[in-house]
Amino acid sequence: MKIYCILFDTCPQHKKIEDLFLSKSLHYSDYITNSWTATTLTSMFSGKTPSQLDTYGMGYEKHYISMSANKKREWNKKIIFNNLPDDWTIHIHSMPETRGDKGDFRFVPNVLFGIDRDVKYYNYKEGEDEDKFIGKMQKLSSDENHFIFLKYNHYHNQMQENTIDDFCKIINTINFEEENSLFWVFSDHGHWDQVDKFMSPPHSWLTWVSVTDNIKNKKVSKKIIYNLDFYNTIMNRIYNSETSDDVLLEFDESRIYVSEDGRSTIDNSRCTTVSAMKYLGEGEYLQTSHHQPENNTRSVIYNKNNSRYDLVDNDNQLLNYLKSGIWRWYFENE
Repeated sequence: MKIYCILFDTCPQHKKIEDLFLSKSLHYSDYITNSWTATTLTSMFSGKTPSQLDTYGMGYEKHYISMSANKKREWNKKIIFNNLPDDWTIHIHSMPETRGDKGDFRFVPNVLFGIDRDVKYYNYKEGEDEDKFIGKMQKLSSDENHFIFLKYNHYHNQMQENTIDDFCKIINTINFEEENSLFWVFSDHGHWDQVDKFMSPPHSWLTWVSVTDNIKNKKVSKKIIYNLDFYNTIMNRIYNSETSDDVLLEFDESRIYVSEDGRSTIDNSRCTTVSAMKYLGEGEYLQTSHHQPENNTRSVIYNKNNSRYDLVDNDNQLLNYLKSGIWRWYFENE
């Protein structure tokens, strides 16, 4: 069995990427994320929001590094890599290297969590890995067990329009028909310079994902996938189990999604804003966000068809959902 988790860092929703997946008759949908790489990946690999992992969520990128040894051990127990059977091989590659990747230190996993087993890391070969590395991974036997995490940093580093074309070329190198394999191709957040204290849409929490499941051999059809769904889906495939929030389950129109953010310029030790979203249909989302330091709440309706959002009265259902859950600490100053 092979799991491909392929991240195109910072890449916003784009028609070229959507059209490419649809032209291949592959799944493509909205993806509800957190607002920066560390929180989205940690939530994906644990199945928990930042506040479910730690009382006040996560500080900007250095949260794990500053933990005590005992707390690190407890944190790592929740991470999917440490819950794989012993016969699984983990592959991690960052292209190009970014944000502290140097020698034996890697942004993933060292900044986010620890992996308590051997991992195969790869040195970046500029101009070559973009064309050939996925093919190298696909030559590994799917009769063996491989978890492959690939992180493409080109858009994060450059934020140029022509990078979208480069990403489409990389996607075109993938053989999505590989047997006994699952492909989770996604972006973790949008433009970092568009994330504000109220987590305004879309860049703060709405990106894209494509999931192809050649393990169950069933077509994924969900129009919205939540970043926490990754953990349950992968664990279900590995252990042949059935738990909630699998991508093959029927789409729940009433589902409420929660995202969290922390801006280092506001507080580098914990999250600063929480948002609850629900889908209204026809490309519209209702979002209620609460910015903790200023104790301010704001609700908007975002229309992805025209990329606009409008202020509306605060939604009591979403507000009460946050106040009654693990995220109630955001309202402690009321």
